[in-house]
Amino acid sequence: MKTDIRFIYWLILFSVLVFLTGYLLFNTLLKDYFLDVFYLFVFYFMLLTLAGRFIISKSEPGKPSSFNTRYFLVRWVKVLIHLILIIVYALNNRENVLSFVLVFMACYIMYSVFDIYSLNFYLKKSN
Repeated sequence: MKTDIRFIYWLILFSVLVFLTGYLLFNTLLKDYFLDVFYLFVFYFMLLTLAGRFIISKSEPGKPSSFNTRYFLVRWVKVLIHLILIIVYALNNRENVLSFVLVFMACYIMYSVFDIYSLNFYLKKSN
């Protein structure tokens, strides 16, 4: 349980850092590429990362196959949700598609790196 609270703390701290970095970049260097939905990206990725970690942490400790199954299931479900979101946005806002995809992918990469790094730390602590 202590590890879960620590993960939530680091996830919130990371999300605040991403939010502030995006705010600074979009108000200075990237004014032309600002998207109103950027700030929702942070919340979206934070919730998805938290939900994924919750599902993964419920795997049985003595069964590596349970962990692997849940991990890959979470990864694929996240990818499908991301693709659906990108397609829906692209169909509704054709003029901002490139900016949307680039900002979305930047957030995806940042949160994926954070998720993998924190999961690696979690696995080392649990063994």
